[in-house]
Amino acid sequence: MVREFEYKGEIFRVTAHGIHGHEEIFIVHIEKDGTEGGEASIDRMTEENDTSAPIEDIIVMLCERLIPEIEGHDPSKPFAWREGNVVYQVHDGVQAHA
Repeated sequence: MVREFEYKGEIFRVTAHGIHGHEEIFIVHIEKDGTEGGEASIDRMTEENDTSAPIEDIIVMLCERLIPEIEGHDPSKPFAWREGNVVYQVHDGVQAHA
């Protein structure tokens, strides 16, 4: 899974793979200019964690590691999935040419 989300008014991208509770999860902060900023990750297969926790809870935990470094974030804004800048849609493997 690769998806964008917002947390505390900031935009992040998550990349996760594996089965529920045993994923490798990477998040990266997307700066205001669209460049990638700080990142955090967890390997739920080997690192201590609540393997029954929803992936959203783990993502928020990772964000909390990065938020202190981000100036101007808004603590009142909750976690929310968002539609990101889609470059390729994943489908049957054949890319349509425009």
